[in-house]
Amino acid sequence: MLLGVDVGGTFTDAVLVNSGMIIKQAKVKTTQEEVLQGILQALDIVLAGSEPSVVSRVVVSSTIVTNALTEGKTEPVFLAVMAGPGMSTKERFPTEPYLADGYVDHRGKIIKSVSVNEKVFAAMSVGKKVAAVSGKFAVRNQKNEQELRIKLKEAGFERIFVGSEISGELNFVRRTNSAYFSAAVYNKFKEFIGQVEDGIRRRGITAQVQILKADGGTIPLAAALEQPVETVFTGPAASVLGIEALDAPAVNAISLDVGGTTTDIAFWSGGFPLLANKGAKIAGYPTAVRAFHMRSIGLGGDSHIRKTAQGFEIGPDRVGPAMAIGGKEPTLSDALIALGCVSFGDVKKAREAMSFLAETDDTVEEIAEKIVLASVTKIEGTIAEMIREWNLQPVYTVNDVIEGTEFVPEKLIGVGGGAPGLIPVLGMKMGLPVEIPAGAMVANAIGAAVSRPTLTATLRVDTTDGYYIIPEAGIREKIQRDFSRSTAEEILSAWLIEQADKWQMKAKNVEVMAYEEFPTIHNYYTTGKIIYLKMQLKPGILHTVTGREVVF
Repeated sequence: MLLGVDVGGTFTDAVLVNSGMIIKQAKVKTTQEEVLQGILQALDIVLAGSEPSVVSRVVVSSTIVTNALTEGKTEPVFLAVMAGPGMSTKERFPTEPYLADGYVDHRGKIIKSVSVNEKVFAAMSVGKKVAAVSGKFAVRNQKNEQELRIKLKEAGFERIFVGSEISGELNFVRRTNSAYFSAAVYNKFKEFIGQVEDGIRRRGITAQVQILKADGGTIPLAAALEQPVETVFTGPAASVLGIEALDAPAVNAISLDVGGTTTDIAFWSGGFPLLANKGAKIAGYPTAVRAFHMRSIGLGGDSHIRKTAQGFEIGPDRVGPAMAIGGKEPTLSDALIALGCVSFGDVKKAREAMSFLAETDDTVEEIAEKIVLASVTKIEGTIAEMIREWNLQPVYTVNDVIEGTEFVPEKLIGVGGGAPGLIPVLGMKMGLPVEIPAGAMVANAIGAAVSRPTLTATLRVDTTDGYYIIPEAGIREKIQRDFSRSTAEEILSAWLIEQADKWQMKAKNVEVMAYEEFPTIHNYYTTGKIIYLKMQLKPGILHTVTGREVVF
């Protein structure tokens, strides 16, 4: 049996799936200060009457890290970069970087070895325990990055992330931001997965525990610690996979996962979720994280409500739970309960919560309606930005020119605890039909349970200089000049399978994601070629699932 666990900012969900059927499902409150308690409660419900040995695989998803980034609750990072000559780093990264001397050229030759200004280095690193290192063109020669990492390790940093090891692709800014965010969430992520694994082992489950990545694939917890940024959108990715497993839309659609802290928005076309063109954005900064074209905004059932001169402002911070279920401040859930849009909690307390926000002659219903309208307006604005961003992306193929890339939504799909109350209102405002599939309340846990294991890696070959490199592995090997595409695929595929075996993952469906090849010219003669290859164990779902409604 497959066990999926989703730890959200408000609820922890768990499902036990066997042969495409949900055997057990649970939804309990997430215990914010001690995540382990909520996990144990959910596991006790879904494992009741079953032996732990029946669980063959465990996959976890969570919005814990996403919420930390959304709410700005990360730790300070010492970012050291080697940008080389002629490049401005102003406003490119989430923090002011330390500019180390040294750089590599586009062919991977070290033009200048790394060196640091000790006084500036010491001043900028005060009070910071984690660090990120990144160099332009380092994916073609990692020596300067590695030497700078040694310097940081000697300076006492607890954990150092290196850009070229997180992504083997060109794009210095995206690699750098990926390394930065990995460092920013590392300790929070480490603490979280420690509690997750502890809870699962306490219940006698011996199966390997994996965590969902932003691209819809899974990796073991230990592997995830090497690249925490890949799990930043694990919660949103789980909702996408859950919808794909329950009832993938046949038309252009927008899915919305309304949780307690965030609402996660994704686009669909032809029955599949759309992928971000180049990589996900985190806090407005581009990264190398392969992810769905989606956005996570700080608005959910437990969001704080502020009354301003312009009306009500919802989120991004969470103050829940709702007063209707014992909270101390009014939330979006209270507004939905007061209007009868959802059927949980104490209606009287929800109405009292709305009355606390009254400063005019508005009735409780009118106040609640204004709050809900402000919420859906915020969501609609984000959707408009996402559509504009998608429609403005470059055209790459002849088919794109003929068919066009414009995205026109035809349906909304809602999952998550707040979806039944909020998404129908949004549908009315946008003039679109709304679907809430059976099993929507635990869609994230379902998506986690049936997600496929995956790994991604790149390989770059320079036959003129006679070497190939796999940046993610820190591998650099000499080669013969008669190096072909088939040889490149054979090497990289073998490495992916070897890594999968190392992490006890079943390696299937190795696929080529990108391939480029072009000649190198010296003195008017072809001297060799450059090969770039990217491959992966394909992510996605193992099989579909028949959902069912349960009142929690």
